[in-house]
Amino acid sequence: MLNAVANKSLLSTLIREPLTFFGGLLLFLMTFSPSYNVGAKVILIAVLVVAIIISRIIYDKLNVTPTVLLWYGIFIVHGIFFTVVGLFYRNNISYILRTTTYNIIWPVFYLIFTIGLYKKTSLSFIVKVLVLSNFFIAVYIIASTLTLFGLLPNLPFLTFEMARQDYDTLQGLVKTQTPSVVSLLYTVPFVLGLSILDKTRKFGFSKLFYNISVVLSIIAIICTARRALILNVILGFFFTVFIVQWCKKVDKKAFNATVLKILFWGLIVLMLALISAQQLGLFDYMLVYEKFTSAFSSQGGEDASTSVRYEQFSLLIKSWLQNPILGHGHGAVSSYMVRSEKSPWVYELSYVALLFQTGIVGLLAYLALLVWPIIKGLQLIRYGSYDAVTFIVPAIVGWCCFLIANGTNPYLISYDYMWALFFPLAVINYFSKQSISGAEEG
Repeated sequence: MLNAVANKSLLSTLIREPLTFFGGLLLFLMTFSPSYNVGAKVILIAVLVVAIIISRIIYDKLNVTPTVLLWYGIFIVHGIFFTVVGLFYRNNISYILRTTTYNIIWPVFYLIFTIGLYKKTSLSFIVKVLVLSNFFIAVYIIASTLTLFGLLPNLPFLTFEMARQDYDTLQGLVKTQTPSVVSLLYTVPFVLGLSILDKTRKFGFSKLFYNISVVLSIIAIICTARRALILNVILGFFFTVFIVQWCKKVDKKAFNATVLKILFWGLIVLMLALISAQQLGLFDYMLVYEKFTSAFSSQGGEDASTSVRYEQFSLLIKSWLQNPILGHGHGAVSSYMVRSEKSPWVYELSYVALLFQTGIVGLLAYLALLVWPIIKGLQLIRYGSYDAVTFIVPAIVGWCCFLIANGTNPYLISYDYMWALFFPLAVINYFSKQSISGAEEG
């Protein structure tokens, strides 16, 4: 079933819309193998950027609404302004230049990609890529975990070079680490939303496939013992249910019945899977529970990473108070704490670090940029069609969950993860255009 859907979609897209196909391939590489396959990504980026620019010159049309274009403009100007502030305060030039990649350069590239995503067929294909990425990441994590634990034999033609085992000595946990875990912060809530909303197989996947994908994702999340991922499963479900109540065109009675059915059967299947995993010795319920709850302890308990974050918060606030209005500029390093010798300006508490580096003005401007797509998305689905709801709700649910997780880990300083910030904008841009024109693209 999965192969038939995937092969048909891939082949037809490659023939009819090659740029969309290569864009989807780039997204798959970024989600499934962050920090790997760099050469292939560079080639795909170059091809896509050149092709999109040439096509827009030929057709003399940007296909971006003025509001979305303004959003990108403010984001980039924000990066330029606080780069200048960093230069004014004589921050390390190398640090400043490295921050320009995710504050200025990559946003320009993503703006170009947004310009290229002007058709519904293109957006639909990108959604399919995210669904398939989520499935394959989950399978990869589970298979690599079983192999690393010795429950599956090592096969010469199937390696798990991106996966490794980590030991949490304080919690007594053995967990699987892989760069693609970060992608699940967005894709799991996204697929969870689609499993509830995509009742007409709009993207070619059956309810059974969605449900299997969600269950596999949750098992994979437990293999990683990542608290943010566990939290995102819960938040993704409740955000989806809450946001859909806002939509006037959705039959609430039928929707709520679907939610209860998914919740009931999903919990039964999940519990059976977890009990089986417990019996096999793959994980311990109490250890995972203690690991999750330690994040909410005021002192972090015995969890060293949580304790460091509490300490980091107070020290970054202390640094911010030295220049509270405009901060110390990009590339600034707190005189009280350095968390990384490789990237000294980077801190786990990314929004607090942003406050320290850009001040109250910069943080408020940045937060306004993050909130706007949510507000705009809610406006579009308030009286919008079910079609719009199916695209927009999962996109902004994933957006919200990813941004919450970004608060305790600086994921948005990597090109491989910044797609989670800009993909929802492409969805908002498309349906904003439809709202303005009053015509639905086929």
